[in-house]
Parts: sequence; structure tokens; C-alpha cells
Amino acid sequence: MQAGILGSGTVGQHLAVGLRKSGYDVCLGTRNPEKLRDWAADAGAGVRVGSFGDAAAHGELLFLATGWAGTENAIQLADPGNFAGKILVDVTNPLHFPTPGAPPEPALAYPESAGKHIQSLLPECRVVKCFNSITAAYMANPVLTEGTPDMFLAGNDAEANQQVARLGEQWGWRIHDMGGIEQSYLLEALAMLWIRYGFLNQHWTHAFKLLMK
Repeated sequence: MQAGILGSGTVGQHLAVGLRKSGYDVCLGTRNPEKLRDWAADAGAGVRVGSFGDAAAHGELLFLATGWAGTENAIQLADPGNFAGKILVDVTNPLHFPTPGAPPEPALAYPESAGKHIQSLLPECRVVKCFNSITAAYMANPVLTEGTPDMFLAGNDAEANQQVARLGEQWGWRIHDMGGIEQSYLLEALAMLWIRYGFLNQHWTHAFKLLMK
């Protein structure tokens, strides 16, 4: 199966490696493909770098891993037509940074969310919000000494949600489906809690655990 990732920062790079280990042929999309040629060579066969359009056209399964400020532009550069009928896993968080060195603030207020907004931009795409409340290195490799962590997802298409959940479980997560894409607000608020804890404690390798009993 083929996967495309929009966004070539730390998040996109970790997702590319994780997807390759899961058997996907991966194209990582960026504004400047040349800057990642050496990285792609080190990543090995089955991972290549291209434009946003290359990644969106290549992938049957797509991931959106851009910084929030550049998200809409990245989608336009990728050509919205390349998303039609596909699953897009949205790992973004709508953040802005008014004070250098301080925790970010939400760029969107309830009931709006990044996931809901992206679904509105791509009505023919099946957007699934997931993997947004964890550090990049754990997204596809959630190995923590204190146990199996939990991850939440939201999306309007049940089959798409199930496919993303299966991938997350393969990576090592326990996945919980929270319903339609409008629930992305809750997942993004959870990410703000994760980020706040990180800033207050200078600790960035934590994850959430839902205890049942």
C-alpha cells in the first residue's frame, strides 16, 4: 500500500519511518524536496521525497503533518483533487505562539477545530483526526515503560476510522473512536493539556492512559 505525508518536519519524518516499517511505500511531501534528499537516502528503499502534490497523488493513505500556519497552503499546493476518496489522517494541532518560550495558545475556539476545518476544505476526503496528542517519536512507536498508552480518533467515515485504528493498534496503541470529525476539538484540547504538561515539567515523553477499572 502507498502512503503520502504532507509535512517534512520531525513529525513527518517519524511517520514516514513508521509507515515504511509497516510495509507502506512512502512519499514525503515538502516545499523544498532537495533539502531532504540525504534524509531519504538514509531512510532506505521505500521512502522518497517529493512535492506536496507528489505525496498527495502517491498515497492511498495520506497524513497531514504540517505546522498549522502552513496547512491550508500545503493543501492547495497538493491539489485538493488528489485527496478525493482517500483517507487523510490529520495529526495537526491549531497552535499559535504569541510569546516566545511560553506555551502556545489555541488558534481556533470551540466548536471549531483543525480536523473539522480540514474536512470542510476537503469534502470528498475522509478525514480522521488521530496521533495529535503525543510526541513525534512515539506516534508510530509508542513504547513506554509504564504500559500501553491510549490514543483517540475522530472522523465521519466508520471504515476510515477502523482502518486508522488498525494501523494504530499495529503500532502499539490502544485506540478509542470518539465519533464524528466535530469531536476533533476534544482531541486538540487534549493535545493542549499534553503540551502544557510538557512546558511546565520540561518533560516530553509522556502519554495518556485511560484506566477502565
